[in-house]
Amino acid sequence: MKVGIITFHKVNNYGAVLQAYALQKTIRRLGCECDIIDYNRKSLRDVLLWQKNKIKGFLKGTPDRQSYSNMEFLNMVLTTVFFNNRAVAEKFASFRKRLDLSRAVDSGTVEELNEEYDLFISGSDQVWNCGRVILDKNYLLGFVKDSRKKGSYGASFGIKKIPKKYLWDYKKLLSGFEYLSVREEAGAKLTRRLTGREALVVLDPTLLLRKEDWAALTAGKSAKEDVIIVYMLEYSENLLRFARELSRRVNCPIRLLNKPFNRRIKEECRTDVGPAEWLLELKNARYVITNSFHGVAFSINFNRSFYVEIAEERIRGAMASRIEHILKTFGLEDRLITKEEGSSGNKKENFRFGVPDVDYNRVNKKLEELRGDSMEYLRKMLVC
Repeated sequence: MKVGIITFHKVNNYGAVLQAYALQKTIRRLGCECDIIDYNRKSLRDVLLWQKNKIKGFLKGTPDRQSYSNMEFLNMVLTTVFFNNRAVAEKFASFRKRLDLSRAVDSGTVEELNEEYDLFISGSDQVWNCGRVILDKNYLLGFVKDSRKKGSYGASFGIKKIPKKYLWDYKKLLSGFEYLSVREEAGAKLTRRLTGREALVVLDPTLLLRKEDWAALTAGKSAKEDVIIVYMLEYSENLLRFARELSRRVNCPIRLLNKPFNRRIKEECRTDVGPAEWLLELKNARYVITNSFHGVAFSINFNRSFYVEIAEERIRGAMASRIEHILKTFGLEDRLITKEEGSSGNKKENFRFGVPDVDYNRVNKKLEELRGDSMEYLRKMLVC
């Protein structure tokens, strides 16, 4: 069987490239040929859409769904579109050489792949998210002519509600899938409402590979141990305060894996971290402090002590379900950094440093169980 995966493999995001690598490697281990479809979408129009929605919301007086400040928006454009950090961009490009890609296609030529693959898989990552990007039906396998060739693995909507203008498209396209699986329970509920079908909730692809598999990618690299690693997808003063208080209590230095734009940070910041180095930093960390789903997933896989914050006030707050789901799945809700309502109605920090360390004997047992279920789903989908 020859399989084509359509996912976000070109974005310079650690979780995106690592989940693509993991799913392809797993499918190849199951005896199939597998390519990542080298699909080129027009990412610049997505950025322009975000800004358009901000302006429309402001003029109508409606809540800003894309709640980035202008400075954060500028940083997003510079880092995700123009790749202002050349050193990091080159490391991502180097890591992508580990991926086996199809020939390059775009929205006008992707249909030509119908005769080249026996199965198309959409996922993982937020490939079904129309809240951040213009709906691209190709990620919902709209280009695939034979429904028997349509499958998903760990696909994520990343939003709680489908906009009315897209409801029919989602219902029609998802109903045509032969195999349906999603990454979190919220996605299963959305799929059920849209199609009346049950979608299996499976592990993120990065958790299909064991920590030894990931450690192999860091061979020959070194990183300081006994460090508190802070990895923020978006800047959070609350998260940084938590890390600093933890650092004071355990007498352990902090290292950030990115440099917040337009912020003065006294701690060490690494601005040159590629995917393999990112893995090594998390693998060697004494603690991981993050607001990233994949920061949590790799902390679990590497058996690291970690704490996570859900940024409710940001756009990723609409994507909180993926972090909530993984914490609930492994019984790790106590790793969540929360705030309490004060008497004045303002939220204040309620840092719980006294929680027990993670019982990874229990967590690893659960992980092996879920890994087996997810692999069984893949095997059924990959029958020749």
